[in-house]
Amino acid sequence: MKRCFQNISNETDTEEAPKNKVVLVEREPEPGGIALVNPLRTSKKTHLELMELGESLHTSESFIQANAKNKLDIIGKQMKNLHVLMNEVVNETKLHNDLNNAACNFVKKPGHVYHLYEKPSGQKYFGMLSPHEWINVPHHFLGSFRLEVDFSWTPAGQEETRYEGLNFLKDIYSNSSGMKAISNSDS
Repeated sequence: MKRCFQNISNETDTEEAPKNKVVLVEREPEPGGIALVNPLRTSKKTHLELMELGESLHTSESFIQANAKNKLDIIGKQMKNLHVLMNEVVNETKLHNDLNNAACNFVKKPGHVYHLYEKPSGQKYFGMLSPHEWINVPHHFLGSFRLEVDFSWTPAGQEETRYEGLNFLKDIYSNSSGMKAISNSDS
């Protein structure tokens, strides 16, 4: 036999009733095989005690809801960051494909910087000479890029940002105070 107590509220909405229900432990006239002198008296609760139980139930439900919202918020932020990273990868891949497919009359070698130009016809091509090495630049200069070993491209002058994550990790591990700061922030 289940026992329960329902808070009295002004609301007549029947869907709210289960949320306000306090479930009490079933009565046992002989707990552990030992007969009680007055089993009804041991399990009696005053109205105030039942109200306190109901309030604690409501409080715990509020905390559970808040905890779930906080966790979902973190997941949402991570998904948003992953979406941004995904778009960066897609855009970067498109750029690398466009650069790899640019016209070129020489064999491109990793580790070298090449200069991208555009003819009036719209054709993009790589040249070995930078705009500073020309007396009169023949076509519109679009940028200089370094060909990497994996045949991806890094804009000239931004080579140090290519491995930003690895550089960050190197800084942390080489700087012992940085590691201490990170480990202290966890506590």
